[in-house]
Amino acid sequence: MKKTILVAGGDLRYGYAAQALAEKFDVFAVGLARQSLSEKIRLIESPAEIPTCDILILPMPVSDDGVLVNAPFSQNNLSLNFLTAKLKSDGLAFGGKFGKAQKLFDEANIETIDYLAREEMSTRNAVPTAEGAVQLMLEEMPRTIYGSRILILGFGRIGKYLAPLLYAMGADVTVAARDVVKRAQAEMTGCKSIAFTELESYAGEFDVICNTVPAQVITENILEKISPDALILDLASRPGGVDWEAAQTLGKRVVWALSLPGKTAPVTAGEIIATTILHILEERGADYA
Repeated sequence: MKKTILVAGGDLRYGYAAQALAEKFDVFAVGLARQSLSEKIRLIESPAEIPTCDILILPMPVSDDGVLVNAPFSQNNLSLNFLTAKLKSDGLAFGGKFGKAQKLFDEANIETIDYLAREEMSTRNAVPTAEGAVQLMLEEMPRTIYGSRILILGFGRIGKYLAPLLYAMGADVTVAARDVVKRAQAEMTGCKSIAFTELESYAGEFDVICNTVPAQVITENILEKISPDALILDLASRPGGVDWEAAQTLGKRVVWALSLPGKTAPVTAGEIIATTILHILEERGADYA
């Protein structure tokens, strides 16, 4: 007998994740947009109609307050307490960044799996994030990427894909990284490199500064040096990498692109979530095959 999955809440990518999972499981959805769901998915209009399930799939972040599911498409509040009651005693709850919601699952003795913490997921997600960043640059910049001077802060998963992509488009790309090895790797892709300690000296030279570091690296001192016409694009998860108060005071143009894959490439992003979950279930053995 097929396992039953309930996908609850989230943005457009979760509808496409549900579609991918429906190839192998009986999938129900609640709090999602119908346009992102195929006929294989049974969309539940009322929380009272939610069936008992083997696997619960929650969005990222799971919840803002630890009480309700993050469900922007839902007309009803989706209570985490209510959903946990619909999960079988040996069921699994998947989510990205449980945060305040973790306590509720612990008290209910439900095993949780944070798919966002899995390296496979983060690596795959770097592609739609980087391509989404390019799309934002094209929308926000008054010039072409070709010939633009672009600084990328960090050379992790996203930076390693974004830097050569922009370089291939003809941008003059510089990567800032603390690690000398990463700076060397950036240079091997054709980019220039600087140390983070040099940011204040070079910040004023760029048309775009793109941050991938989830810590405040664009401080007030650095913001003061950035050109008034420059675009600051923050791709980092909360708390982000920009001193927002100082940026507003100084009148800097900042775009904080949270959940970019779900906005610019929801089909691919949803498939990445589904693939990651399927691999986790496969690793757990025949019970989930």
